[in-house]
Amino acid sequence: MRNNFIYILLFLLFFGCSSQQEKIKRTIISMGTTIEIQVIHPDDQAANEAINSAFEEVERINRKYSTYIDSNYIWVINNSELGELKVDDETFYLLHKCNEFYEITNGAFDAAIGTYIDILGFETGNPDEPTITEIQSALEKVGWKHIELLENNLIRKNKPVKINFGAIAKGYAVDRMAEILRNNGIKKFLINAGGELIGEGNDWTIGIQHPRKKNQLLGRVILNNISVATSGDYEQFFEKNNKRFHHIINPKTGLPSLETQAVTIISEKNVDADALATGVFVIGPVEGLRIIESLKNVEGLIVDSSGSIIKSSGFDQYFRR
Repeated sequence: MRNNFIYILLFLLFFGCSSQQEKIKRTIISMGTTIEIQVIHPDDQAANEAINSAFEEVERINRKYSTYIDSNYIWVINNSELGELKVDDETFYLLHKCNEFYEITNGAFDAAIGTYIDILGFETGNPDEPTITEIQSALEKVGWKHIELLENNLIRKNKPVKINFGAIAKGYAVDRMAEILRNNGIKKFLINAGGELIGEGNDWTIGIQHPRKKNQLLGRVILNNISVATSGDYEQFFEKNNKRFHHIINPKTGLPSLETQAVTIISEKNVDADALATGVFVIGPVEGLRIIESLKNVEGLIVDSSGSIIKSSGFDQYFRR
């Protein structure tokens, strides 16, 4: 999970909500960030009970998959012996999502780089540039190519790679919270998990953070029954010898991806938007745009290394300056 010095990627701005009902807004800290739910509903008690259930779900997911918790579910997988291992349905679903976006992005999205994440130090709060020797050593122990998904929820690890769901778990948690709210009769809500968002039943308007100007927006996005996720090199980074070293790593080189400043993805499921934002950031604007355009019901905005904005063909239907 990304740790708690992540900055929320998208400022929430609300304009002209059509309903006169009062919004209920609540937050918790989980998955290393602030989780906020806003609900418009005539029954405050029902709304708060639904929010409670949603928050319980995100906490459950965090306990299960956080890399900060020893002996939890992901720890057991990462510390298991080589060979075959049976996992539960939920984990197998997430592994399939990781495999899907690994293939879509030609390996730019790789959830099996936990060993490399460890040496970067972002998750412990002490990031530093690794040495060439450390990079080369870590790259021998990482990579989705060492994991096979078999039938009947079986996976096979061919090397002692560590899986880290940090680039997909928050998106999945947003989808699960949204499902719980719907199942509890909530039709108008906005969920924000540190920049992974879904809005339904109202024209929720959010602002996209400029990656280089802290108090400036690139524009606004209208959310109504869609999800949005952003990856940016301004989320977690440090500067050393006049070089920006950020947390979005090219798994093939072990070095930060330098072609992109930020990527915002719009899709139906937040788990997809979350994974794709990372993969497109890593693979770069040219190939990233081609991937976005090839996917159904997916749109994207890319800010390249020069600060130029590149949008997919359908992004403007959601975008406002």
